[in-house]
Amino acid sequence: MSFTAWAATTAFVVGDVRRATTLQTSGLVFRCTVAGTSASTEPAWPTDIGSTIADGTATWQAISSVYEELAALAPNAIIELFQLKLVAALHGSSDTYYFHAGANAAVTGNIVWNGQTYIRLPIQAEGFEYGNTGTLPRPTLSVANLGGEISALLLIANAFTPGNDLGGATVTRIRTLKKFLDGEATADPHAKCPDEIWYIDRKSAETRDVVQWELASKFDLAGMMIPKRQIIANICQWQYRSAECGYAGAPVAGANDQRLTSSSNATLQAYYDALATYQDANATKRAAAATLATATNDLSYAQGNYVLQETRYNSSTDYVRYNSKTKVTIAEWSNAAVSLGAIYRRGDLVSGSFPYENYRIQRWATDAAAISAAQSTYNTALSAYNSAVSAEATAKTAYETARDAYLALVPSGASPDDVCGKKLSSCKLRFYGPLGDATSELPFGSFPGAGLTQ
Repeated sequence: MSFTAWAATTAFVVGDVRRATTLQTSGLVFRCTVAGTSASTEPAWPTDIGSTIADGTATWQAISSVYEELAALAPNAIIELFQLKLVAALHGSSDTYYFHAGANAAVTGNIVWNGQTYIRLPIQAEGFEYGNTGTLPRPTLSVANLGGEISALLLIANAFTPGNDLGGATVTRIRTLKKFLDGEATADPHAKCPDEIWYIDRKSAETRDVVQWELASKFDLAGMMIPKRQIIANICQWQYRSAECGYAGAPVAGANDQRLTSSSNATLQAYYDALATYQDANATKRAAAATLATATNDLSYAQGNYVLQETRYNSSTDYVRYNSKTKVTIAEWSNAAVSLGAIYRRGDLVSGSFPYENYRIQRWATDAAAISAAQSTYNTALSAYNSAVSAEATAKTAYETARDAYLALVPSGASPDDVCGKKLSSCKLRFYGPLGDATSELPFGSFPGAGLTQ
């Protein structure tokens, strides 16, 4: 049978089978498993048997286009077709040759399929079977060379790339049934097994009678590595300012993340100066913020200190207790005995001699001198921080003005001094702003080892 093409905004019932509107290398067609109306645009059809896809209110499941015919009591003849496609960069030509073995049942001449003529040629193709040994098959393709045509083709390819012998050319193996060939009542180029794509890995033999090549899958080619792009942790492989890199801003730093300091271009020099002032102002603000944080902590600690004003004494009642033998805590003191004038933090745990001593604390007082000193240090740090914030804001405005002036002059933002160091720090300077304290995203795939993705 030939399959009807999918149609948009059409009602389908369970069991309907449709093919894609374009030729699929998967050789799959699609059976409706949930009745409904198709969408206005064709779905992205799955490429493996059994997968499903929603289409409007309908659902489709991928099935083989030839399995039912192959499972019949008297299946139609299997037709094996080949396409040999050259690569211009390797062979000096991008021609494609179409042929079949001439040994297909009930076919003694050329074959026409999907409007393309496949010439009958004495060839032998074998070794396509997959096994369970963990290795990929390496089929062989042997072609008759009695007239020297194949040797002539090799000479042309080797004249362009010495010793190539058509290595790297693509061999596509197509299998369909005789009933689906052009000219048959049920002709259908969509009804086929999945296309098998192989690559000529090497010429294994050449005589006056035959030329033989060894084929390999893309995963098994000599000198090929997957993934093809080498990935090194924490080193960016994108070309600086390329589409993959994505950075198109003003120049920021040199190859070692050093400052850009001088330029013969006055506009660029003004930008460099403003950038340096902005970076210095930000560094000052960061240092002031760290000092303020320390002063804040010291003030908080001083305010929480208490001085014992009266000594301890034993009592059998009205006490707080820590039993060092049974580890029973009924009090909150430190691991040293309470002594007059000692400074304690609220919540400390105090124990006495074994098994325990009892304490009644009569009066506490804060350490006023320590609090006063801490408060003074805090006030100084806060004033310095506020001044640094104001200075940074002024420097940032000047920086942005100088940056925009340069970008108006050079829209690409490029500068001979601007060289990316290909490191995380280099990328951070550009995508997180020149100070590294903004929030942005690094280009996808740039630093796989660091887990930073877009």
